[in-house]
Amino acid sequence: MENLISIISLLAPAFMAGALISLVHVPLGQEVLKRNIIFLDLAVAQFAALGMIAFQIFIMIDEYSLLSGYGRLAAGLLAAIICAIIFHFLEKKSGQYQEALIGCAFVLAASMGLLLVANSPHGGEEIKDILEGQVLWTSWSHIIFVAPIFISVFIAWILFKNKRSFLFYPLFAITIPFSVSMIGVYLVFASLIFPALAVVNSKNKLGAGYMISVTSYLTGLIASYLFDWPAGPSIIFLLSIISFSYFSLVKNK
Repeated sequence: MENLISIISLLAPAFMAGALISLVHVPLGQEVLKRNIIFLDLAVAQFAALGMIAFQIFIMIDEYSLLSGYGRLAAGLLAAIICAIIFHFLEKKSGQYQEALIGCAFVLAASMGLLLVANSPHGGEEIKDILEGQVLWTSWSHIIFVAPIFISVFIAWILFKNKRSFLFYPLFAITIPFSVSMIGVYLVFASLIFPALAVVNSKNKLGAGYMISVTSYLTGLIASYLFDWPAGPSIIFLLSIISFSYFSLVKNK
């Protein structure tokens, strides 16, 4: 019994983080797919990561201090907002080349991040943490800080349906840096796109998307604990299996 309680206490914050991520990523991911801008999330996430890396490299604050944590988030948020503003401006200008430009922006941001950490003794570890994330070590204090932001984004998206074309980029830019800080670039992309693709043939896309996302986080975290896997890749692995299974089941009905 004590062992079960310790497992729950270890996985509960990570699962709550996954639930919050699902709350906003499922509807935003479906909008990304609808607009056919699949690489947008990767590009914005990578620019947010670039902002965090730049802050850590140039500001030189103790990485474990409170100021460092909030400073990294602020830098990531600023970079993501600038990136989103540029993409919003280019949306009507770039036409058929929009996805190509977004892909180029992602590669540019990733390369700049590698250049920034090239001479850092912990550069490889920093990049790994940004890409894979540290969802298993999410704290309750971080969740309490992020929860009002994510809930506000969700409420704005649900209430202002007629303003979604305008709200999409600002809400996306606000959400992504906090997501990257909790779960990493790879899982941000997977949480947006996998559930959205899985429910393309579903009647209740939002409800099915939430079911897939939350179930994947739960089973992924459990698998991570049981098999001693990294939490982020474990969740992505289960997310891919559950998404593909659901897609195949609905398609064959």
